[in-house]
Amino acid sequence: MTTFAKAIAVAALAAGTLAACADLPFRLPGERAAIIKPDQGSILFRTDTVGNQPAQRVLYSDNDQRVEYALYKGNGAQAEFVYMERPYNQKIAFNYAYTVADTVQRWNYSKSQAIAWDEAIRVVTTVGDLFYRSYRLTAKNQHCFGINGEWERAVDDPRQRNTRIMFGYYCAPAGQALSREKTLALIDSIGLKGITERSPDYADTIYGFHKDVVANFAGKEGTQKAIALAQFGADAAAGIAEYPFRFAEHYMISDGNNDMK
Repeated sequence: MTTFAKAIAVAALAAGTLAACADLPFRLPGERAAIIKPDQGSILFRTDTVGNQPAQRVLYSDNDQRVEYALYKGNGAQAEFVYMERPYNQKIAFNYAYTVADTVQRWNYSKSQAIAWDEAIRVVTTVGDLFYRSYRLTAKNQHCFGINGEWERAVDDPRQRNTRIMFGYYCAPAGQALSREKTLALIDSIGLKGITERSPDYADTIYGFHKDVVANFAGKEGTQKAIALAQFGADAAAGIAEYPFRFAEHYMISDGNNDMK
């Protein structure tokens, strides 16, 4: 059995749970995942360092969140990103407390690898303020950086949490150094449809929250394959096992008299 086939088997249990949840009326339209087309989704990475290869994309959605995964790979370089957002105007925020180091060490590409870290730095980008941290995978002799951003705080959330999250990494080909200038240029190449550029053809948070998943949905088997691809990659050199994550939480607001609404 191949690594990917094993991954699908592992994902089947998770997909069974998704299907069970989908049967509950209050979960409609339910939890679904799909492998979407390279030009769909929200995540953008406008750079030729990965050979201008089309991204592999997986999208998960439920009533509370949409979680997109994208893999860019080519020319010996690799980048992976996860972006998540809530439906518009819902009392939902993300209970997210990961640092750049936390997420980097969860990606299969760098999991259990020896890592030499630089300091985390805050930068302003077209996506929003985010932190990046350069590092080196010593055994692979690859220079990389990780990113971590949280935006659009839910102002009525008592815990003041955010409603959009993005994290990921980029690793240059083995032996190729990454200067600070090159790193910042690559970070500036990261974008999001509907935020850093106009685009009417993606699933937005107001009118088409489930659009891309619905357009590519292939039932239970398709959900299993999509989750397996995002969790384990096709060759175990990509993916993140925790996908699709469960960070979304409903919150209530107080009227000042200890009553919650």
